[in-house]
Amino acid sequence: MTQPQLSFDGDPNGPAYEMWREQFCRQVANVDFVPVGEGRVHRTIAPAILPRLRLSASFGTPVSFVSLGTNDELVISLSPNSALSGAMGNRTLEIAAGDITIGDPSIKGARITQTAHGNFKTALLPRKTLLRACPNAEDLIARPIAGASPIASMFLRYYDLAHAHADKLAPAELDAVSQHLFDLSVLMIGARGDVAEEARLRGLAAARFEAIKADILAQLDRAAMSLSDLAATHRISPRTIQLLFEKAGITYSGFVLEQRLLRAERLLRNPGLRSRKIIEIAHLAGFHDVSYFHRAFRRRFGATPDDVRKLAGEAD
Repeated sequence: MTQPQLSFDGDPNGPAYEMWREQFCRQVANVDFVPVGEGRVHRTIAPAILPRLRLSASFGTPVSFVSLGTNDELVISLSPNSALSGAMGNRTLEIAAGDITIGDPSIKGARITQTAHGNFKTALLPRKTLLRACPNAEDLIARPIAGASPIASMFLRYYDLAHAHADKLAPAELDAVSQHLFDLSVLMIGARGDVAEEARLRGLAAARFEAIKADILAQLDRAAMSLSDLAATHRISPRTIQLLFEKAGITYSGFVLEQRLLRAERLLRNPGLRSRKIIEIAHLAGFHDVSYFHRAFRRRFGATPDDVRKLAGEAD
């Protein structure tokens, strides 16, 4: 589950930083944080512990992450807006902003430096489990994996979803999300044969479905939202999208309609939007045909939009 955010903001030369560095960095994270350059240090860290892997998203000033050599996991690392440099034993590490690499925290003194202010994301996976799925994983330590590849892009999108919602999921849901993220990890690293096929059928399909639903929710106000445009964005066919929804027990158009109706209902209950006309609420939810909106709304909620707004006002 997501843990409390652990941050530091201040002078790196004083006792407060040394205490944070010892109590959190060394004792909890098993890594040393060494500031890069002069001036104030800011680092915000938000970890999330899942059944099969640990995530940590952080943000702040440039810093070197130096391993204490006490961790027998492999770590997938990237910084979307900063190049990474450093070394893993005798391997030099030079990674462009947005690309991904694998680190080995079992090597004492192994170092990854975030060279500019920005985000830094990691996923720590059990070494033995990862090597069973991807025997070549250690060969990729300190080497770049292109973050723009389709699988890597899907991994990053699902990483953000998993990190944001880990603390809101039931144990079974959290286990499934963890498995899907692990599946995407091994596909990105280069799993082959039966392992890759199983990961595609399980993790890739689930991650793609979640990403598609997130895109739909982000553009619900667009009456002209197009299935073909959505398919082009995700580099799959429109029929593949329809099949993903059918496997979940709903049609694509049914999902879009349900989400638009739910948005309209939330907007109608919003006290800050009481002065807006019903037609405006319909448009904000992506309905171009207002007559159709009224019919669909009444069918879904058993009440008219005006009724829902009035009941919400009486309850305030």
